[in-house]
Amino acid sequence: MSEAFDHTGVDTAARVNYSGTGDGYLAAFPESSLPALIDAAHFLHGRLYLRNRRSIPAIGLRLAVHAAPIRVVDGDSFQRPMIELARLLDASAVKDVVRRLADRRPVTVVTVLSAQAFRTAVQAGHTSRLVKHDFSRLVITNKEFEETSWVWIPGVVLDSLPATASPEPAAPTPAGGAQVINGGVQGTGFIGTNSGPIVNNYLGRKRP
Repeated sequence: MSEAFDHTGVDTAARVNYSGTGDGYLAAFPESSLPALIDAAHFLHGRLYLRNRRSIPAIGLRLAVHAAPIRVVDGDSFQRPMIELARLLDASAVKDVVRRLADRRPVTVVTVLSAQAFRTAVQAGHTSRLVKHDFSRLVITNKEFEETSWVWIPGVVLDSLPATASPEPAAPTPAGGAQVINGGVQGTGFIGTNSGPIVNNYLGRKRP
């Protein structure tokens, strides 16, 4: 991820709200880095494609990017935007797409954008590598969360695939919030300034 962030210009020096998850991390970045976070998925696809041609087992990532206000805090945070990001990242509709593609083509990167992240960065024309026509619309329902999201899978148009699976049943959430990260190889990133109420864009990753 560090190489991808450096390549696309994510301001990693301004990263805040950082906490490790064992197999990934949670972090917040300046709002100005939102387009670069999304374009980083394109860079990761190229790197993973070349790596998977030479090595086994193949590696794939599932990414999610969200935009919403968040407070800068020390340590772990279960603020509502982080929970929403987790719902995007772990939605059964996204997992079902990966399963349906498993026997048809290798999946390197699945990138899910919230409606706000898509509207702010992609639809407004601020991204360089991934543009509006690269994404497919996907309604995500996960527990209490429902949103029309936008998904990029290299070379795949979701409208050509069969309908996705039904939502996963609700699971208990830990005290003080929800489980933000649930297994796999994943991490979450956020975008915002370093003080006060901030607008954040969230990046999550995990193995498909």
